[in-house]
Amino acid sequence: MNRDNERLSSPFAAPRTTLGPGDLLALVIGIVVGAGIFRTPSLVAGAAESASAMLAVWAAGGVLSIIGALCYAELASTYPNMGGDYHFLGRAFGRRLAFFYAWARLAVIQTGSIALLAYIVGDYLAGIASVGPASPTLYAALAVIAVTALNWAGVRFGAGAQRWLTGVEILGLVLVIAAGLSLSTAEAQPLSPPAGGGIGLMLVFVLLT
Repeated sequence: MNRDNERLSSPFAAPRTTLGPGDLLALVIGIVVGAGIFRTPSLVAGAAESASAMLAVWAAGGVLSIIGALCYAELASTYPNMGGDYHFLGRAFGRRLAFFYAWARLAVIQTGSIALLAYIVGDYLAGIASVGPASPTLYAALAVIAVTALNWAGVRFGAGAQRWLTGVEILGLVLVIAAGLSLSTAEAQPLSPPAGGGIGLMLVFVLLT
């Protein structure tokens, strides 16, 4: 274990500074406020027994997110290292578990998140310009290819695209909020959530946002 910690604590060459504060801000906003915010609120509302229950679940999700962020802030300030989760897990449980986590993140966790967000984009684009039954899948694949190409073009180019996409996302949220406050619609009938699983299901959607 001591040998593992020594390897994990060994100094690395400092990365070249390429991104500025604005780039990092856009990156953090893009990570925290993902495309799921345009999809999951309706799913949470559909599984809620009342408006107060829905708001309470969102508040609980916010508290859990803040606790997680504070934990990461404490870990990053105590063990500063570019390895992130891999480094923290390696110090706590050894390199073997950290190795398995890194591969799980590459093969399952991150790819699953990318697929989820891509299908959300695909669903919306299919509603705007459908090209057949496979429209959501086609648009999702094109979205992944486009974002991959943007990042392949270089760090600066990808950072510029991130700033632009973050601005579009914030503008979309503002427009949705403005439409919700200004447009009057008929009240929707609340859906009956599954017995005993409503809160857990809502929390899953909230934490995926």
